[in-house]
Amino acid sequence: MNLECRLKEIQVALKQAGWFSTEEHVDYDYDFALGVLFVDGKIAFFNDTVLEFTQSITPDRQRYRYQYMHTDGSLIFRYDNVPHHRQLATFPHHKHYPDQVLETQQVELREVLKEVIEMLVTS
Repeated sequence: MNLECRLKEIQVALKQAGWFSTEEHVDYDYDFALGVLFVDGKIAFFNDTVLEFTQSITPDRQRYRYQYMHTDGSLIFRYDNVPHHRQLATFPHHKHYPDQVLETQQVELREVLKEVIEMLVTS
């Protein structure tokens, strides 16, 4: 998928999340000619939870961190691909919970927002 499509996908996911958010701040920086896209943001939801995220795509790598937490900072879950937890079969991709780290495939913001919204509507 090219970077313009990735950016549009992120923007659509954020619009959908807007139905459940009370505040949203997102910064974009991109240069399609160079093949770089950086997205950094924070979404506050109606149930006093927050999603902070960073996604960085360059020609040689992609990095991400999607941290969903309570407003007091206590973790609900976090997806990232920081290169630790080498014992996991899905290294470097993994998901943190307050008391464990699990294997996971690479995720995109739209998938994380879908998970958050499902948690919002079922709680």
